[in-house]
Amino acid sequence: MTTKQNKKVNANWYIVGIDVWLGVAFVMLLAIGAVMVASSSIAVAENSANDPFYYFKRHILFIGLGGLVGVLVMNISSGWMNRLSRPALILGILALVLVLIPGIGVEVNGARRWINLGISRFQVVEAIKLALIMSLASYIVKHKKGIQNSMVGVLKPLLVVVVIAGLLLVQPDFGSAVLLLIITLIMVYIAGARYRDLTLLGMLAGSAMMVIAWAEPYRVKRLVNFVDPWQDPFNAGFQLVQALIAVGRGEVTGVGIGSSIQKLFYLPEAHTDFIFAVYAEEMGFLGVLLLIGLFLLLIYRIFKIARDAFDQGNDYAGFICTGIAVWLALQAFLSMGVNLGMLPTKGLTLPFISSGGSAIMMNIIALSVVFRISYENRKVNFRSHQKEAVA
Repeated sequence: MTTKQNKKVNANWYIVGIDVWLGVAFVMLLAIGAVMVASSSIAVAENSANDPFYYFKRHILFIGLGGLVGVLVMNISSGWMNRLSRPALILGILALVLVLIPGIGVEVNGARRWINLGISRFQVVEAIKLALIMSLASYIVKHKKGIQNSMVGVLKPLLVVVVIAGLLLVQPDFGSAVLLLIITLIMVYIAGARYRDLTLLGMLAGSAMMVIAWAEPYRVKRLVNFVDPWQDPFNAGFQLVQALIAVGRGEVTGVGIGSSIQKLFYLPEAHTDFIFAVYAEEMGFLGVLLLIGLFLLLIYRIFKIARDAFDQGNDYAGFICTGIAVWLALQAFLSMGVNLGMLPTKGLTLPFISSGGSAIMMNIIALSVVFRISYENRKVNFRSHQKEAVA
């Protein structure tokens, strides 16, 4: 191959700007999610909407909407994302306040987490996750030395998260509050915060969360039932017991797609919070290994893109990708852990898999941000290769 042909191949590779392995993991997770939503929601959709594929159609619609917004996001540079990060977070916090206003906020099963948009409902916390990561990345880049040298530098972003967590606890949404707190602590740790500062603040935050958890009887009941759900298998421990039965029925190869028994009104929230249990039942241990492998590949590639951004001096882009990777990894781990009885029950969906509108949309938009930064990394690499070739 001639030098001219080599340049052309490299140009095509870098200008396209698509991380192939990230794209493969992303598309496969979306495909598995669509199939599992169709399978796990048939019974409840037939019963509630008289259409066995109601939730599947809704899921596909929101994947399409997320894709359209994602295309727009991919045309926004990381520099503009930096400028828009603070206004986005402020709007998100205001939206969390609006959720609490009757008539604007929608209450479902005792929780007020959604804004009524007329044609649909939107769960604000899903947007807050990305807005907080973008704002934290901007703060870290501007105040990195302060974070590394003083507790005040670490305390400032935590105070913002405390305000957000307070609004989430009023809804209530304890799981998301804990998730945002952990994301913040990990991001400031990666920024170089001192161990003593993180240890002290982490202990204070953890103690506060424990007090809040024990203050509500239903949270205490969840903790007790998590330790031994079989002591009350037909009431408080019912959901976890049914999830464990589903996982056990899957054995090595699963019972087959569409053949789950537990989704037939035995397992509550089978198409949302507990979709992983249905997946384990239908796909078995081998299918679970495949799903975990895809998540590991996805997270690894996002961290790889973050490292490339750091190497090129684009710290803001690097911290955004780091935050998104931590968010998706933590939420996937927590969701799977709850389904497997390793963690107390929380209202967290499995990214890219669970049925939902705002959740799947924000997952796709977050990946669009990563794809944009991957494109910028490859563009910089291509230009450096061009300069080397000219030299």
